[in-house]
Amino acid sequence: MWRPPILLAPVLPPPDDPAVAAILEGLSRTTGASGCVLKLHLLPDGPEATYRFGQPGSRPQLVVPVEPQDSFRGEFKLYGAGAGPAASPAALECLRPVLEGALLALIERNNASHQIDILLQILGVTEEANLLMNARGEILFANARGEELLSLQRAQGQLANDGQPAPLHSLIVAEMTRRRDSRERVRRQVLTTSDGSRWRLEIVALSGLGSVGCSLVVLTPIRMPGAEEIRKRFADSQISRREAEVLAFVLHGKKAFEIADQLGITEYTVKDHLKHAYAKLGITSRGQLLSRLAVAVPGTA
Repeated sequence: MWRPPILLAPVLPPPDDPAVAAILEGLSRTTGASGCVLKLHLLPDGPEATYRFGQPGSRPQLVVPVEPQDSFRGEFKLYGAGAGPAASPAALECLRPVLEGALLALIERNNASHQIDILLQILGVTEEANLLMNARGEILFANARGEELLSLQRAQGQLANDGQPAPLHSLIVAEMTRRRDSRERVRRQVLTTSDGSRWRLEIVALSGLGSVGCSLVVLTPIRMPGAEEIRKRFADSQISRREAEVLAFVLHGKKAFEIADQLGITEYTVKDHLKHAYAKLGITSRGQLLSRLAVAVPGTA
């Protein structure tokens, strides 16, 4: 189910923002002012901020109100003005749309930067593997778990509905293309990596990024059940304790000789246990075992 993004409360640029300071300096120079003070208030009930440049006096000679698109309200107060080419109310009125546009762009930039910082912090601490990718499949951001998965993965993975192994990155890009072609907001799949681990793949289209076409890719590890849980899930099939142990190792991608070494039995015995367990469950492969587990619940076959 698609969940709309959580939008952070808008914030104003910090008092020492260099871009705001550049606007105040430029306005002071064009009006010959010795100092300039800008006060901003985000509408309707947002924060307020004050920005200063130069040496403001006790009484401003010129005041320029700004209030574009009902997004914020503010005013420039110019002190000691009168010697510059724009030192008149008429000239400043002509400049007002430019000033409003510049301030609006700075506020939007600051909000976007703030939200991106928060998003990266959230993605950085989660146990999930998160990737931010553009439409060309380029990775714009990867948290530590995502980098680890991509670096340790030996280039192979396969989707639950497609038995053909392929590089993990290629699988993700292909699913991004299918999501875009189907016009889905979110596309979900289950994939298995070459080490036998299973991941839930979720690709979310990110709106509000123009024509870039970015996607958030989330890979969540699927926990494999242990021997006791397997016995409970398949209680009606009368799976033995040893058979359940073998099945648990199989789910984790272990080979017969590795299971034999772990359990201290022969490889032949491992294969015999696996054959009997598969027969009881009416399956012939690990993939079918995973499918059975997906629908089985404790106490039922």
